[in-house]
Amino acid sequence: MLAGVLGVLKIIGIVLLVILAVLLLLLALILFVPVRYKANLYIPETEFDKGFDTEKIQFSARYSWLFHIISGGIDFPDNKEFYAKVFGIKVFPRKQNPEKENADKKSEESAEEENTENTEKEESGVIEMSDMQELENNQPAEEAPQDDTSSQENDTSDSMEVEEEEEEGKALIEIIQDIIEKIENILKTPQDVFEKTQYTISRVCGKIKMIKTTLESEIFKRAYAQVKGRLIKVIKMILPDKYKAEILYGLGDPATTAEVMAAFGIIYPLTMDNVIVEPDFERQVVMVRARVKGHVTVFTILYSVLICYLKKDVMKVIRRFKKILST
Repeated sequence: MLAGVLGVLKIIGIVLLVILAVLLLLLALILFVPVRYKANLYIPETEFDKGFDTEKIQFSARYSWLFHIISGGIDFPDNKEFYAKVFGIKVFPRKQNPEKENADKKSEESAEEENTENTEKEESGVIEMSDMQELENNQPAEEAPQDDTSSQENDTSDSMEVEEEEEEGKALIEIIQDIIEKIENILKTPQDVFEKTQYTISRVCGKIKMIKTTLESEIFKRAYAQVKGRLIKVIKMILPDKYKAEILYGLGDPATTAEVMAAFGIIYPLTMDNVIVEPDFERQVVMVRARVKGHVTVFTILYSVLICYLKKDVMKVIRRFKKILST
């Protein structure tokens, strides 16, 4: 009996260890296996005077993880929807069954037919009502009833006229009151708007002052010094490992085009031969051909964020910004 219980416990322990090992392996793969990405952009040579067609832009982006077990991307303009695949099988967006699509189409068609039938019935009903009114108008007037009935009708007509006059008087008074209320609201509205804008401006100015004092404080300087290295490391990892770009541009004005070229000359030592820019001083034109390739590791990002967050000065700065935004 005891041996059987121990055997069952042994099997349960082995199963739990296997499950734990699989979970740890998956966690390690997620943390340490990088997500690779690449993107291509092509804008054909286009002059702005002739119009710019966005459909001519060709853009594609891809990502993959662990030997393309998980992959996805987007293709523009051929496929404007983002898609994701697992083991080569598309899981997003899901394809609808043809039976469902046909059912949806049939339901839409039946709804359209019902709407058309209802509109036709309404039109026919309106026509019948108009015909009935014409017939009633064309009928000859009936003979006048006896004197008693005529006198009663006169009395009722007089009372109806009095009631109509009273209702007209009341309606006129209500209209005048509505006009007066609208005028008062119009006169009050600028004051309310001015007070609200003044309040919002004062709040924004107060928040700007608090942010400025926080940025100038010694705590922020210490926190920035502690975080700067980690941030640079994360940015370097996110940036593409390889990139190449060819750009042709022209702004129509030679002076403006030269200014843009001079600004690019400042960052040329960083890009070197990876980015080639060719100016056109005569035309308003643009052409871009670019491709990038890189990778992102989840562990590096999480580790850097965790290390930075655990710093006391960083936590104080975060709490300070939370208070500023909540006020």
